Amino acid sequence: MQTYAFNAENAGPDGARLSLRLFLGLISLILISVSISSAEVSVQSLTGAVRTKKIGSNVWNRIAERYVLAGGEEVRTGRRAKMVLQFQDGSRVELGPKTSFTIENAGDKKKDSFASMTLGWGKMKAWVRKRMARRFRVRTPTAVCSVRGTEFAISVDRNTGATQIDLFTGLLGVGDNQGNETLLKDGQSVAVTQAGLGTIQGSKQKQEKEDAKKRAALKREVDLSMSKEEVLAAAAAEIKSAEYQLGKVITDVNGNRVRLSQYIVRPAPNVFKLVTLNERPNRFDFFFKEGTFNKALPIDISIALRQTAGCVDTACEFFMRSFRTGYSNTTDNVLETASGGHLVDINNNGVAGDDVTAAFDSNANDFVTLAANQPFFTTLFDTEDISFNGVSHGSWVSGVGAYAFGAGTGCVGAGCGGVQSYGDAIGAGDQRTLTTVVSIISGASCSSLDECTGNREEGLFHDIVYRQNGTGTIWDKFENYVILDDGTIVPHSAFAGVTGGADFKARLLRVNYQQIITASEFGGRKIDLVFEPKTLIESGLIP
Repeated sequence: MQTYAFNAENAGPDGARLSLRLFLGLISLILISVSISSAEVSVQSLTGAVRTKKIGSNVWNRIAERYVLAGGEEVRTGRRAKMVLQFQDGSRVELGPKTSFTIENAGDKKKDSFASMTLGWGKMKAWVRKRMARRFRVRTPTAVCSVRGTEFAISVDRNTGATQIDLFTGLLGVGDNQGNETLLKDGQSVAVTQAGLGTIQGSKQKQEKEDAKKRAALKREVDLSMSKEEVLAAAAAEIKSAEYQLGKVITDVNGNRVRLSQYIVRPAPNVFKLVTLNERPNRFDFFFKEGTFNKALPIDISIALRQTAGCVDTACEFFMRSFRTGYSNTTDNVLETASGGHLVDINNNGVAGDDVTAAFDSNANDFVTLAANQPFFTTLFDTEDISFNGVSHGSWVSGVGAYAFGAGTGCVGAGCGGVQSYGDAIGAGDQRTLTTVVSIISGASCSSLDECTGNREEGLFHDIVYRQNGTGTIWDKFENYVILDDGTIVPHSAFAGVTGGADFKARLLRVNYQQIITASEFGGRKIDLVFEPKTLIESGLIP
């Protein structure tokens, strides 16, 4: 391995700058081989797997503490490994996990002897004693660092060689492969790439930059409190890994043209996320539902999603532990969250009035009628909340603080704790506490009353769910339609005489679902969303 010689012994700032310029001017002209001194670098401490390879050898040997590195010996740390190297003068270098590091010259007590090393990739941090402060040099694929300080850190990207240098105390000369140079002072940092030196950042600037990166990373996933531009940018990134996606242009129930986009991704092995985007000439609305399952989802995600409707006879293999559902027009939002998901056999939980008599059977891929006490397992959640612009409109919390899971499949009996029924009062030890901010209001005739729950237009799929608190100061309304692509409301007769699951799905593929949400917190505004059933059917969300 070759390196560069650099003498920075000139006194004063002018001398330092002159020496740095002379040194960096030589980079483009010559490579100077440094001989190995007799000084030692030993392993002070290590954890995990650390291996070394001597010059001319192809064999990697695992090492332990007190091992002494030979000149030119390359060190590689494992995925969870760390090690500390100590020089004879007491200077130390700490290597992080997955790091490649080579000692070219350990340096000795002679005034003109440099401690030279190469960081191929990974991370290192150094504490340099005063006597070595002007004779300690680190080279990376893109940078050369000549130490005039006492504490600094360097990280190198394995693929690009990009180098990040952070100086904590002292001075540090930094040069690039183009012959450019700079001098870092206390608390400053700089990035060096194949293109050369970046801009020096102060500690405050660096923190602001890191915070901005974190915010940008968060905005790569569609979520609430995002502008239209942010949502579209995040969706463009997400949709590259979508497993189900659809896009088309339709007309909504009010005669407006809507560009509809819909897709499903899995942000983590046990997580799915459905996103729906609606673009109209004068507005933008979006929706997402993110569910976290009890274990990693199968390659065919529909196998798991079909089981979210419940399972007949045997406990579901897949069920949701928690979920988040969000609606937004980029000004107003609705957020529903749930946690503590567990399986319950509703038909055998000892609670009257909550039995399921008909359900979709994912094994039969069809709707079935259930016999008395025939097992039906569904997911219940110990906590749930729905809020509008941050104002809660209803929530519940289980009276039992913890629950157990039976045989790896979930809670299946009254003794395992948590919510055990759809009902409010469940019995000793199983009760949940509801905070009912708004309650469903039913009117005599929803065809003429807006504050009403029921069918709005007789014979048509146009229905209202209206809720309010006792004084009417907090309320919300969900107006629901089933429509064709041209905005026509579908009549009930279109689904008359359904013969089975396949028939039901075939009819669903011809229609769309539109939901308009208004609430006391929205100031007269609305969230207006159109959904297309095809993606939901293909993925299994509609079984």
